[in-house]
Amino acid sequence: MKNHLILQVLLVTLVFNNGFSQIKKENKLLIGRIELSNNNYQQAIESFNLASTNEPLNYEPYYYKAIAKMELGDLFGALSDNNKAIELEPRNVDLYILRGSINDRQLNYQKAFEDYSKALSIDNKNPDIYLSRAITYSNLEDYNNAINDCESAIRYRSRKELIYLIRGMSELGLKNYRKAIIDFNIIIDNSPNNATNYVRRASAYYYLNSYDSALTDIHRALILDNKNSYAFFQRAMIFSKLNKTDEALSDLNQLIQLSPNSSSAYYNRALILSEKGNFKASIKDYDKVININNKNILAYYNRAIIYQRLKKYREAKADIEKSITLYPDFVDAYKVRATIKQALGDYKGAENDNQTAQIINRSKINITDSLKHAEELFISKITSFSNGNQTVESSNFSKTKTISVLPDYYIQTISNLNEKRIVDSWNNTKKTFTSYFLIPSNQLETNLEQVFNTNLQQVNREIEMNTNDAEFYLKRAILYSSIKNFKNALADFDLSINLDSTNYIAYFCKANFIHLILSTKDTFTNKYSIIDTYANYSKCIEKNPNFCFAYFNSGNLKFQEEKYIEAIEFYTKAIKVNSSFADAYYNRALILLILENREQACADLSKAGELGFLPAYEVIAKYCN
Repeated sequence: MKNHLILQVLLVTLVFNNGFSQIKKENKLLIGRIELSNNNYQQAIESFNLASTNEPLNYEPYYYKAIAKMELGDLFGALSDNNKAIELEPRNVDLYILRGSINDRQLNYQKAFEDYSKALSIDNKNPDIYLSRAITYSNLEDYNNAINDCESAIRYRSRKELIYLIRGMSELGLKNYRKAIIDFNIIIDNSPNNATNYVRRASAYYYLNSYDSALTDIHRALILDNKNSYAFFQRAMIFSKLNKTDEALSDLNQLIQLSPNSSSAYYNRALILSEKGNFKASIKDYDKVININNKNILAYYNRAIIYQRLKKYREAKADIEKSITLYPDFVDAYKVRATIKQALGDYKGAENDNQTAQIINRSKINITDSLKHAEELFISKITSFSNGNQTVESSNFSKTKTISVLPDYYIQTISNLNEKRIVDSWNNTKKTFTSYFLIPSNQLETNLEQVFNTNLQQVNREIEMNTNDAEFYLKRAILYSSIKNFKNALADFDLSINLDSTNYIAYFCKANFIHLILSTKDTFTNKYSIIDTYANYSKCIEKNPNFCFAYFNSGNLKFQEEKYIEAIEFYTKAIKVNSSFADAYYNRALILLILENREQACADLSKAGELGFLPAYEVIAKYCN
């Protein structure tokens, strides 16, 4: 026993002596993993960045950072980090599984399958590979292969609940409702407090016409989660089947309150309202469906029928023709258009449409199963209730410019902000005690009159004691410019620069000052132009080439002039001297979106988010995924 304890002590000592420096290095990685497990993704990314700096050849920080970015919705950044991890550790199965999942989310299914195949070539008994591939098969509605992969995962002893969920949903897709219920039972036994699992089983009961069982499950789901939108939707469908239209409408109204962008809710409410004869309200709901997905043929088709009933034939004809354009083999649409044309007196056109409908019907008599399946997939896409305009916002970015670039940085000597950027390089050079605060122009302190008077009295005393100190004139100029005392501010900026032409902060502040003048209608406006602003930023850069904010503000000026290439060049210079300047990455990204360079824009947005600028993830969600 004694010898055993001695051995333990020796081992601890050995680990401590040899591993202390290693522990310090791995500390950030460990902290990052803890933050990741606690869903603190941004803090996790910061720790993983430090960990990768400490150990640039270690794949783990990149791998975990990819997971964090994936959770934040930054698929582009996740893919980039995952690729770096694979470059460092090309035989790690988990890396290919993760990249396959990222590609799946980006709808790059072929690349996802390539990743799963690569992973299987390394370890063909890893159940997680089969599970991930099953998810991709399920997304492609290839339910048989999804089920096969789920069963392979089970055969290789995976006990993950997700397997039964994917298999159950795939059985549901194949209309094997009783098999689906068996899988949902397993999930519910394991997770009896998950409301959505009851809704899934209710869906299977619904298709089996077991409405009482379905309603029982919905009731349980709503007890567990009284804001579960899936439960309200499923119950609305059940009530609709039972001809309880008022109850169905009530649930759809509740669903729309919870999910105001649910096109399926608007669509089904429109159907019920139409049945009740409330055509005006029904048309409004179809309008909303089309606004969410302007390629939904069912919304156009049904709205056309309502317009036809209201004898608004031109509107009806426009809608039915839109549905035909989206789906040229839509037999019923040709029949409806024929009746509309007949009502408009176009009898020949009506006859042509009826003949077209007959030709399409005859052509489908001998259609093969594979062609039938392909057509079903196509129809499911064009009748989808998801957003069909994924590229519209991106392509229209240059027209709408709905997102503004981050504003210029200004310098003040006073700040109440909790987080401040302090310019201390000048203090280090001149051994002065003045604090200069770099503040975004939209956060500048405005109520400065009282503080201004106190500071002005102090700086005036300093100038009286030393009339040749450029620093004091600069401080007073900044104070004057803070309250828009243009005449005195300009005089002091010029005095400061004349006394010390090496003062880059003076040039920077004067450039901002001129820009401020140009944005007002002051009489000073006529004395300056944008050229004067650029000239002073250039002088600032000449005196201090590493002052990134001068490049950044110059980039903003170029953006305002719609000189996008030059703006990008300035932001790039700002990033070159300060690789952690998130604002510059963000602004450069927005201009790249305007120029329709989405790939590089998303890379910049990812970097901005990684550096802590969280609004970048909102833009990523809107334009990159």
